[in-house]
Amino acid sequence: MDTNTFTYQVIWQGVIDFSGATPSYTLNIPGFNPANCVFMIIPTRAQDVQSSELDGSGNAKSYPYVTPAMGQVTVLPKNPSAGASTGQTRIVSKAYAIRFAT
Repeated sequence: MDTNTFTYQVIWQGVIDFSGATPSYTLNIPGFNPANCVFMIIPTRAQDVQSSELDGSGNAKSYPYVTPAMGQVTVLPKNPSAGASTGQTRIVSKAYAIRFAT
């Protein structure tokens, strides 16, 4: 990242764990604004990274569904429009909310 033209600040970090029965996360993050912030999810376990597009584990290794809003981020284990038979993610990841400024 070239920070000669902008600065950034980590305003929240934590673990997002869908390996158990957690249905979703609603994270209240003061200062989070989708216009100048991003929310990143990075898998922390090698077993949570698909080896290829042909990896048969499908949704179990997919990234969670993220909805940003002013002051909060909602993280779901699958797309809310997916059917009941659609599997959900089982990843454990580190998550960051980052604010950018120019």
